Amino acid sequence: MHPFHKLLYAAGSLLLGTSASAQRATPSTELRDFSEQRIRHQKTLGLALGSYALANIAVGSIAAGQTTGETKYFHQMNVYWNLFNLGIAGVGLLGSRKKTGDGETLAEAIRQHQTMKQVLLFNAGLDVAYIVGGAYLRERAVSHPDKGDQLRGYGKSVMLQGGFLLAFDAVNYLIFKNRGDKQQLRLLSAGPMGVGMAVSIK
Repeated sequence: MHPFHKLLYAAGSLLLGTSASAQRATPSTELRDFSEQRIRHQKTLGLALGSYALANIAVGSIAAGQTTGETKYFHQMNVYWNLFNLGIAGVGLLGSRKKTGDGETLAEAIRQHQTMKQVLLFNAGLDVAYIVGGAYLRERAVSHPDKGDQLRGYGKSVMLQGGFLLAFDAVNYLIFKNRGDKQQLRLLSAGPMGVGMAVSIK
């Protein structure tokens, strides 16, 4: 081998080895931050939804006993709906209570991130269906005057709750996407396959 080629080969090996070592060390902290940020966000989602549900249950329980007609049914449905929300929030908080980002690989962290975005998008689709369902209940009140107050009250409540959840899921999806996707891209570009140097030895 020509001495110049040997020099290029040695320099290339040194640079590649240094780069690869740096990339193995650097993503460990960034990867943990990426995972823990997602876990903290999931806990925040559970706390926010749980707090909203508790407030609705408290207000709705009192108001339903002090009102009549359409307004009574509106508050009544708010209570029913948010008992369900509270259950979802509780299950989510229990599931993420002991989670940490220490044990996740890059592939697992990315999969969890993408799954969270898909769940929020799916939920947003359900939220639109809730709003449409609430409008349908209000429309039915016209042809069922004997249950008019109940249908209108329930319909308004479902539309309100669906609208809140739609905004809630959409905002959190955008946070996950705008913040998490940038972190994910940095992690991928810093991975072992991100080494962009090649040395040609002839």
